[in-house]
Amino acid sequence: MEASEMIMALAVLIGPIAAVQIQKWLEKNRENRSRKVDIFKTLMTTRATRVSIDHVEALNMIDLEFTGKGYEKVIAAWRNYHDNLTNGNPQAETWGQKNEDLFIELLYEMGKSLNYHFEKVMLKRTAYSPIAHGNLEFEQQTIRRGLATILSGKAGFPVFFTNNMETKEENKKEK
Repeated sequence: MEASEMIMALAVLIGPIAAVQIQKWLEKNRENRSRKVDIFKTLMTTRATRVSIDHVEALNMIDLEFTGKGYEKVIAAWRNYHDNLTNGNPQAETWGQKNEDLFIELLYEMGKSLNYHFEKVMLKRTAYSPIAHGNLEFEQQTIRRGLATILSGKAGFPVFFTNNMETKEENKKEK
């Protein structure tokens, strides 16, 4: 068997194996990017509702998915934001603004690493949350707190009595 025949035989054997391996590598990279993009999209869509479960879950996935070369700035931004969330003083006047700035920095670095080009001002100013959603969330928190204090025994259930007899007689006179 000549050298050219051996090369041809090897190419016929190795070619399909190499093609399958390359395809697997491409699929793995596509899946890795897709998971990162999903996290980024979740954080973008929930940036006006940061206590939502989806938002918190996406934040907690950053350490798992944004690893390796090219994501160092994302991890650093996440660590800074996480540190302020967990170790900062929510009572301090500057805590909320610092959280906002650190979160925007995180989104900015994530976007850059995924080839999305957003300005920090745009990230900060363009989140939409209707007033009704804020009112609903506030009312739900008020109800939960009230029920929690009642059920824990720290407060009683308020009861008010009215005299229905007076109301019935007033209704009869109006007719």
